[in-house]
Amino acid sequence: MLIAKALLAALFAVILWRMYRNHHRQTQAGRTQLLDECIALLQNPSLSRSEAGYAKLEGDFHGYRVRLVLEEDHMTMRKIPSLWLHVVAEARSPIEGSLDILVRPQNTEFYSPSWTWDGRVQPLPEWPIHAIYRTQDAPPDLQMLDTHVRTFFSDEKAKELLLMPVAVRLSYQAKQAERGEYLLLRSTNFDHSPIAQVTTQALLERAIAILHDLEGAPNEH
Repeated sequence: MLIAKALLAALFAVILWRMYRNHHRQTQAGRTQLLDECIALLQNPSLSRSEAGYAKLEGDFHGYRVRLVLEEDHMTMRKIPSLWLHVVAEARSPIEGSLDILVRPQNTEFYSPSWTWDGRVQPLPEWPIHAIYRTQDAPPDLQMLDTHVRTFFSDEKAKELLLMPVAVRLSYQAKQAERGEYLLLRSTNFDHSPIAQVTTQALLERAIAILHDLEGAPNEH
């Protein structure tokens, strides 16, 4: 009787381990395909993976070096986890000043420098109200950013606009964890369908337009 119970327990353990292994493989495979539709947007694309298994994409877009990075965020208690898409465009010539605009701050945004930058910035009248405005030294010309800021943050999925002398980064909620599974099991699972190309293209074009204006070059797109 004891031997039968031990064998049954061992069999159950093997089944659970195989279920976990299959789920892990499916999850990792899904994470690698999230940027598949974005590859065609870039020249000289290079696709890799982060330590968490999420796709990372790098290449050229309208003459600028760009990166697409996915980052999972489950730091905020009682909030459905998010998968952030960071769109980074490198400046071709140094930008004067720095600026970080972080909307709906929770003090858990580990990816944002807002919590370490000391300089405060007075936003323009129609800029987001529930936001933190910080600079590391001095901000760029805010009037040149007015249209970009209002347009980008008109989308409720927009989270952060970060300007540094060497690059601009836009952070956008690409996915939200499956609500039911998270509330019941605290399991963070995201829909693994590829992020729409039109979404990423709009973010890339916005980042490039910001650089064009701050670099003083005419915007051709």
